[in-house]
Amino acid sequence: MAITVVSTHLYPLENAVEHHSDRFELIQDGSTVIFRRGQPFYFGIKFNKQFDKTKDIVRIVLVTGPTPTPAKGTSAALIVKEKEELIADRWDVRFSSINGSTVTIQVQIPPYAPVSVWKMIIHTAQKGVAGVNQHQIDNAIYVLFNPWCPNDIVHMNDDEQLEEYVLNDNGKVWQGTYKEPKGYQWFFGQFESVVLPSIMMLLDRSSIPHHDRADPVKMTRSISAITNNVDDNGLVEGKWDGSFEDGTSPFAWIGSTPIFEEFYNTQLPVKYGQCWVFSGVIVTICRALGIPCRSVTNYMSAHDTNASLTIDTYIDLNGEKLNNHPGSYTNDSCWNFHVWNDVWMDRPDLAKGYGGWQSIDGTPQETSDSMYRCGPAPVEAVRRGEVNIGFDTTFVYTEVRADMCVFKESEDGFWSRVKTIPNYVGKLIVTKKIGQEVLPETEDMEDITEIYKNPFDSPEDKMAVKKAIKMVPIAQDIYDMDDSQIEDVEFKLSDIEQITLGESFKIAMSMHNTSSEPRSVSIVLSASSILYTGTTINKLKRNDAKFVLKPNQRENIHTFVKPSEYMEKMSSHSLIRITAVANVEGTEQLWSQDDDFLVQKPQLDVKLNTQLQVNKQCEATFSFTNPLSVTLTDCTFSVEGPGIHRVIKFRDVMPNEKHVTYKEIFTPENEGHRTVTVSFNSKQLTDIKNTITETVLP
Repeated sequence: MAITVVSTHLYPLENAVEHHSDRFELIQDGSTVIFRRGQPFYFGIKFNKQFDKTKDIVRIVLVTGPTPTPAKGTSAALIVKEKEELIADRWDVRFSSINGSTVTIQVQIPPYAPVSVWKMIIHTAQKGVAGVNQHQIDNAIYVLFNPWCPNDIVHMNDDEQLEEYVLNDNGKVWQGTYKEPKGYQWFFGQFESVVLPSIMMLLDRSSIPHHDRADPVKMTRSISAITNNVDDNGLVEGKWDGSFEDGTSPFAWIGSTPIFEEFYNTQLPVKYGQCWVFSGVIVTICRALGIPCRSVTNYMSAHDTNASLTIDTYIDLNGEKLNNHPGSYTNDSCWNFHVWNDVWMDRPDLAKGYGGWQSIDGTPQETSDSMYRCGPAPVEAVRRGEVNIGFDTTFVYTEVRADMCVFKESEDGFWSRVKTIPNYVGKLIVTKKIGQEVLPETEDMEDITEIYKNPFDSPEDKMAVKKAIKMVPIAQDIYDMDDSQIEDVEFKLSDIEQITLGESFKIAMSMHNTSSEPRSVSIVLSASSILYTGTTINKLKRNDAKFVLKPNQRENIHTFVKPSEYMEKMSSHSLIRITAVANVEGTEQLWSQDDDFLVQKPQLDVKLNTQLQVNKQCEATFSFTNPLSVTLTDCTFSVEGPGIHRVIKFRDVMPNEKHVTYKEIFTPENEGHRTVTVSFNSKQLTDIKNTITETVLP
């Protein structure tokens, strides 16, 4: 009679150390094991009687997905034998030890196994005797990508990079402007117990079959789709119109864990996110699955809606810049910043040389193969202008390297291109530097612009632009147009100094007629509050002027914007765009320039009442002053730190109220350097943040 299995032990903690998965909370209770493909794991079996290797047969069956099959790599059946070592590039199994009724077995997971939840069944039989006993192991077995394995496509051969891009559960997402980048702490929390089950739920909602989950190219493309709720009821619902009463403001999130908790509990898309939220949760998903990943911010980011490789802007007869073409032919925009992700992998599906960082984007902007997703676009192909290889490389290229085409309305209502401004976008592309600690200001900002684009006007840049245009017929038509016109008046828009909410600011520009003839110049100076996507929210001020400049004459013009003209018309990001448009009669020279700047918000103070210590309660006090003369409604405090991840509803804040204070008690669970980040948000005033780093004693 065949022996039967009495019990099994998968050694979740011991195996996890070898598999770099020991930080996952899921393994702590022993019901779940987490392995990485491309390396072996051990488990023990206790039988009902002494194991006889001459008579007893043990077969290990591993399956995943709704219809497991060996041909698609979602099923493996392995007879256990005694052998010296395992074969590394396929499913394999051997006895590690035999001791009476207890055996230890070693199983090799191939480096191409689908990343999924697997089940393991043990078959036992006896030679020459009919009948097979089956024992299904109850443990959920997660198999992840393995960037430590040289044979895995996501292999990364650098311990510091692995520590940052796979194991670091804390980091930054960058916002602000290219002149004033601002890094905000984000808690990725990829090891939290809710994350991996949520990811598997999301993957099951997507269109990716289990056998394709072995391929990081297909997986990351799918991840970029399931991060947003369009098409597949994914993780986060995007919203940009500033009304978030029926959900959580995108500005209130400072970490991924509360988002995954809400999704897991409700099984509904979480309201709401914008690009930095999509990027933050993608880091969480990819690092949890074992794909090296980082958040990337592109300052002055093009959104090209007609795949022309250009950003088209329109100036009407009144000298007013329009948000889009009046006939809705195109709705191009230039985002103040846009946040996406880089993922690391080889690209055996493409020609040699495209491995390394690949761009993916979870923000739903344009459809790709009929779904809102983007990537993985090889960053090296973007840099070279090789936009013909698919995976939305054209879209990413335009985001970082588009030229701006300026079109002007004529008296008879026609629009003609009057100017091309080269290299208008991609002013600065950044990510967080490698390192466990989050540093103040821009100390931990890494400039990665030159991996995305060549230095402007260099031979490599000219070649990349030429290559890209050659692949896009509509771009060839645009670049064939002639920009011939006399430009002999020089204009300059003055930069805005740092402005604090409640102060006036000045819009100023200068001009110089370099010709030997008089020039009649029409000027429009204006200011608008804008979203980070570049969309105008409110027009704040407009000033028109006309000058006749004598030969070689210089002239200055300015206007002031008072607090009463902007304070209650701000966008959530407190971004203001000043615009100058100049038109020279006779030569038809047209010049325009924008400058976007952040209005500084009040400081949020964070104070702790005691030295942090493991398992000891601590009280944190958060306070700020309301600079607005209106009541703040729909107020929340978001807190992320050791032992706390939550969004707390708060009372209304009175106009100009001083010392608005909230207290929170929390208990640190781990020693060492720990960071607490808090964010205050309301309908009228958002994104008041601060981060402190403290040492937690044992």
